[in-house]
Amino acid sequence: MMEEDEISKSLEALSKVEDEVEKAERETELFRLKKLNPVYLQRKAAIAGVPEFWKVVLSQHSDFANYVRAADLKYIDCIRSIEVTWLCVENEDADHRDFSVTIDFVGIDGDFEAQKVSKNFRIEHDVNKFIYRGKRTEEDDFRDEELGFLTSEPCDIKWPKSFDGINPSLVTDKKTAEGKRNYRTGMKSFFSWFKWTGIKPGKEFPNGDGLALLISEDLYPNCTKYYTEAQIDLEEENVDEDDESDEPLEAGFSDREPERDGEGEENVKRRKL
Repeated sequence: MMEEDEISKSLEALSKVEDEVEKAERETELFRLKKLNPVYLQRKAAIAGVPEFWKVVLSQHSDFANYVRAADLKYIDCIRSIEVTWLCVENEDADHRDFSVTIDFVGIDGDFEAQKVSKNFRIEHDVNKFIYRGKRTEEDDFRDEELGFLTSEPCDIKWPKSFDGINPSLVTDKKTAEGKRNYRTGMKSFFSWFKWTGIKPGKEFPNGDGLALLISEDLYPNCTKYYTEAQIDLEEENVDEDDESDEPLEAGFSDREPERDGEGEENVKRRKL
């Protein structure tokens, strides 16, 4: 009996220590974000003077491409700036994982309107808020109740006119095969991410939390690194081209067809940024 009492006291003490660890980690993260906030503002001012900075960054990041359709890239190139703000910087009672993403788009005449859109993300612990459970399990519920899960409020964004046929809010035919296909295609568009809530798995933009965290935890903090890497890659390509141009010309001409890859397409260099 005495041993059980001692074990119980030890476990209780261990639980209190874990609470202190969580508190210390939160205070450390809050301190870090507050120190970085003015630095990010300085960086934002510097980026404003670099043409197509975010176009280069987003083109350089291979993981970002996994979240958008090829048809979206034309409008991804319209992103003039991305800014992430952590809500705990202004409100210390907020979870240090809560944040807001603001994206500023330039427009395309006759197709896409210039706009600035902000989307807020918050950690939720109440699994009863899931409107559609999909393939969720009891283990998923236990984990999310303990650690929390990312949610967001839908926000308005004006879609390109060229996407009217797949814009989920404009698709009225959801019964025919073509109508269903258009609706599902639209739900996978980058523009549907702005309506993502995190409580309707399988019924909204797929992996919306993954894209949000990619922006807040990687793209935004490390954007200068990705821009620099893209410039280095471009310089190396230019050096390779200069080396090729310095090679002596062959005396004869070849009647051979250009080399083709496994799919029968001519090998071409990657499009420069």
